[in-house]
Amino acid sequence: MKNVKYLLIVMCIVSLVGIKLYAQTEYLNQKPCMYDGMIAPQSGLTSTNYTATVHYYDTDGRKPNKIQVFVDDVSYALKWESGNSNNGVYECNLMLPPGEHAYYFYAEDDYGIDVRMPRYGTFKGPAVGITKLWNKPAKLSEGGILEATGSEKTICTYTVHYKDPEQKPPVHIYVYVDGIKYPMTLHKGMKFDGNYIAMLNLPTGKHAYYFKAMDAMGNCISLPQDGFIRGPEISATSNNPPRLFDVKLDPGIGYNNEHYNYMVTYTDEDFDPPSIMNIVVDGITYPINLKSGKTYNGVYGYRSKLYLGNYHDYYFYCEDGRGGSCRVPSTGTFHGPVVVK
Repeated sequence: MKNVKYLLIVMCIVSLVGIKLYAQTEYLNQKPCMYDGMIAPQSGLTSTNYTATVHYYDTDGRKPNKIQVFVDDVSYALKWESGNSNNGVYECNLMLPPGEHAYYFYAEDDYGIDVRMPRYGTFKGPAVGITKLWNKPAKLSEGGILEATGSEKTICTYTVHYKDPEQKPPVHIYVYVDGIKYPMTLHKGMKFDGNYIAMLNLPTGKHAYYFKAMDAMGNCISLPQDGFIRGPEISATSNNPPRLFDVKLDPGIGYNNEHYNYMVTYTDEDFDPPSIMNIVVDGITYPINLKSGKTYNGVYGYRSKLYLGNYHDYYFYCEDGRGGSCRVPSTGTFHGPVVVK
């Protein structure tokens, strides 16, 4: 009976202590907080001295039992620097390896109640370089071509997205098609974060391409990083030969000190400009130039002085560069002009 009495007394004491501790931790003890946490500077070299700083506050008036900064999951203890130990600034000095880092702060009070800043995730930085400031390389993405197939007349549009975290425009962006580089220009967005395009007319056959850029710090960026992307496949189309018509000579008769104007209209259903456009006067070939209209549908002319006589002749000849040609007249020549004194 006596032992039972002692056991009851012990149980009462333990219960009272437990109640007291529970009250202290759950009702009397308040969770500490941290704010103004940072590492400065946010960029530098491996020789730079970096400082981690955070303000710790405990409403219960107690200093932290533990306070740390974790950089890339490596912990560094902070020391009380200014203010009160329960309401003051804690910091430590750091030497960091090269690269782009991430960090967070962690503390516990004397009851083991912890606090983390930020509550989840990490802060970015610092960016540490070896002999020059660390540069976040730009990226190329969403590269492709709008037309998977087409003909010789198809305008193929290559597009790629360029983004530089440093917000600096690229030195250049190229698309390489079959090993030949073509410059790309900004189509939409900003120079440091936008879509670039190149519009090309390609020959028949299967093609391959890749993108390459240089950012403001001289870094080379490729998409894809290795190899190439296939496409497009260009098929040949039938070619319509050009036509020459509406031949004019002005004047048809004149003096030897006058200029004589030879005119002809060129047109091509495939919108091909002439690769060769000549007039042959008295057996001598002269190139003629566009006077009005479009290169594939316009008036071409030649202006010249001629010697005296009634026996001048001429004809026009052209080619479209795709195997098509035209001669007018188809055989023989036009006669004129007649040149008199």
